[in-house]
Amino acid sequence: MKKSQIIKIIVCFLPLLLLFLPAPSGMNPKAWELFPFYAGAILGIMLHPFSEAAILLIFLGFYSVTMKGQAVALSGYALAMTWLVVGAFVIAQAFRDTRLGKRIAYHLIRIFGRSAIGLGYAAAFSDFIIAPMTPSNAARTGGIIFPIFRSVAETLGSTPNHNPEKIGAYLSQLLYIITMATGITFLTSYAANGVAWAMTDQILGLQISWIQWTISFIVPAGVVLLLAPLIIYKIYKPTIGKIDNKRIAAEGLKDLGPISRNEKILLVLFLLAIILWSTSSYTKINSTAVVLAFIALTLLTGVLKWKDIAVNGQIWSTLIWYGGILGMAGALNKFQFFNWLAGWLETYIDFSSFSHIGLLITLVFAGTACRYLFVSCGAYMASVIPVQYTIGLAAGLPKMDMFLVFVMCGVMGAYVTHYANAAGPVLFGAGYVPLKKWWATGLFMTLVSYVIFALIGVPYWKILGLFSSL
Repeated sequence: MKKSQIIKIIVCFLPLLLLFLPAPSGMNPKAWELFPFYAGAILGIMLHPFSEAAILLIFLGFYSVTMKGQAVALSGYALAMTWLVVGAFVIAQAFRDTRLGKRIAYHLIRIFGRSAIGLGYAAAFSDFIIAPMTPSNAARTGGIIFPIFRSVAETLGSTPNHNPEKIGAYLSQLLYIITMATGITFLTSYAANGVAWAMTDQILGLQISWIQWTISFIVPAGVVLLLAPLIIYKIYKPTIGKIDNKRIAAEGLKDLGPISRNEKILLVLFLLAIILWSTSSYTKINSTAVVLAFIALTLLTGVLKWKDIAVNGQIWSTLIWYGGILGMAGALNKFQFFNWLAGWLETYIDFSSFSHIGLLITLVFAGTACRYLFVSCGAYMASVIPVQYTIGLAAGLPKMDMFLVFVMCGVMGAYVTHYANAAGPVLFGAGYVPLKKWWATGLFMTLVSYVIFALIGVPYWKILGLFSSL
């Protein structure tokens, strides 16, 4: 074991020293017993001495034995959101295995890809179409969309070592912007959304449905998505002219062959799921129930085989760490930890000098600064959003305002580094863009996104009756 890894492990276990101290005045002793394990798990996710799943199993195991807290340790695995995210990963596998996602991308290249900007919009629309069913942007953007467009770039003579500026740099940086814009649009288009959703329910008491989430974010995120190809074009102006998109699309579709039976079935199930999610307020069919039914039908029709699902480590790793962290956070909320923290903050910090909008902005930029510390958006959501919510509660911020603004910060703020989400290492790792320029562009696009959400998102939310801080 490396020295650096040993140091990380020691740091992760340091919060357990709190167990030797008495609980702070007014805090539920059960919350104090759980908090050190929760803090250790968060540190573990941040420092990454092991995988997220391994970290959660370690701390859940220690908590179960030392505090006899197996009921708490296992509680997150009974949450509907845990299974919604896990189920969506299974659906993402169906898109990959049937190659339906690739087929959609090639058709969009055929329609839009006559120029560099056209290819940019083909990439954006491809990602957007399959986003509702693919919560892993590593699988969606990194595993389905990017390989296609990287192949297109190489076909056009743009590689990391030869003419990267011809079009490869443009496409790789653009896709990073796209994946977060599509990621925030749907509850099921980004795994970290599930953590934010759970925290919103547990701490603020707001239950946000799939369609409510989509309605809230689709307009401002849609503007980011539509403007991104143009903005990134100005920063990474490709030197290529007209593109023979018809030939590229034809060759790609020829390689895929005629649309298969499984693709047709998957397309029908996909459209049906979108309809059911969008009408859940009328049908009363839970979003998780829709996903589970979707999986059942893919198995019954042979679109997916259980043996293929069983060997997908990403699915089961997500189950372990999501269920674990959500269960611990939910238990802390049940033990009134966040209420205690809000009361403590209200006692010792004077929020009267801040207006509501001023405090929201301050917390957004504080959260953005924290992004440089996190290699996982899920970890950010699990650790920073509870703090933002708690401070907001102490200051009397409107609950819906906090949800909209802090989720926006949590997702769009991931632009600042190449490691803030799982798609980043894939896109940056292709080697088309130097690190300095990637970070500079990321910070710029973070600020651009915040401005778009402020100028378009806030008025839109006010029209919907969702935002009241202005």
